Amino acid sequence: MLPKVAIIYLSYNSRPYLDDVVLSLEQLNYPKDQLDLIIVDNASPDNSTDLIRETVLPKSGQSLPEVTFFPSGENLGFAEGNNLGLEHALSEGADYVFLLNNDAKLHPDSIMEAVKLAESDAKIGSVQPLIMLWQDENIINSTGGMIHFLGFGFVRDNGRQLSKVKITNGEEIAYSSGAAVLYRASALRAVGLLDPYLFLYHEDLQLGWRLHLAGYKNVLCSVAVVYHLYEFKRSVSKFFWMERNRILVHFACLKLATLILLIPFLLLLEITLFFFGLKGHWVKDKLLVWWELIQPKTWKYIIKTRKEIQETRQASDREILRLFTAKVEHQATSNFVVNYLGNPLLSAVWWLMKKIIFW
Repeated sequence: MLPKVAIIYLSYNSRPYLDDVVLSLEQLNYPKDQLDLIIVDNASPDNSTDLIRETVLPKSGQSLPEVTFFPSGENLGFAEGNNLGLEHALSEGADYVFLLNNDAKLHPDSIMEAVKLAESDAKIGSVQPLIMLWQDENIINSTGGMIHFLGFGFVRDNGRQLSKVKITNGEEIAYSSGAAVLYRASALRAVGLLDPYLFLYHEDLQLGWRLHLAGYKNVLCSVAVVYHLYEFKRSVSKFFWMERNRILVHFACLKLATLILLIPFLLLLEITLFFFGLKGHWVKDKLLVWWELIQPKTWKYIIKTRKEIQETRQASDREILRLFTAKVEHQATSNFVVNYLGNPLLSAVWWLMKKIIFW
């Protein structure tokens, strides 16, 4: 018998996507009696809850797997919204859980292929499908998450033609994108769920890092395909969450010796980003990040999270950092300074750092 898989669909203003997403779920080549569909609506202001009740719930146990619906009374954010579904799935005995963005649809073979790969190695903690653009199925959105040694998280090969990219089924990646990812339930029970303190951005990165620290692997399944309606949006509030969480995750997950080694470069980066913030009109958000970092609650969080990670840590920083990068490539934020000044300089620095770090 195939493993039990719970698909968690986090809905937020999902009206434009819901029909196509539901159709893709109806067409999955995986036994419906081994699937559960858990829908969490994050208090969508577009009344998505009414549409879900009217058009999705009547299909429960029919063309769809059994559906459990959690309409949240407030926007819980990405982490806590998904955790609501994850907790239910784990309590019901799921072997795997599959997170699906509200603007992502599945190829019929995606769940089957992802599970097949996960079943091949008990040390696989997460499987990311090959994520293509919904609006152009020949263009890649992600072949895996990348972690920059200064804390930036980004998706690999974004915007590239699939025919021009070399990928290997089962290859190890730094972390799996939360837009579409299969997690092993036993691994989540060992390391915990998504971190609600982060609220928005870097939660999937941090969970992938924690899985790796605990001895699990994050891998790409190139034959499981998901289509994501991705578009980079330059909102000012986005910079606050990305910058705050970048720093929090780094300080919580790295060993103290590694942090000490990186601090001069992290400080230099902060100065650089301050001036970029002035130019881009998001310097107030950068200052808010600095204000947040000196609050006692922030350091209580970092100390608590570091302690929890140490309790499950089985991998050294040296082992983890082999998956990190010094380059930011194929991103909407790329520019001349990043590509031709920052990347070469930081690559040289990171090459030296990896020679030094033996712990």
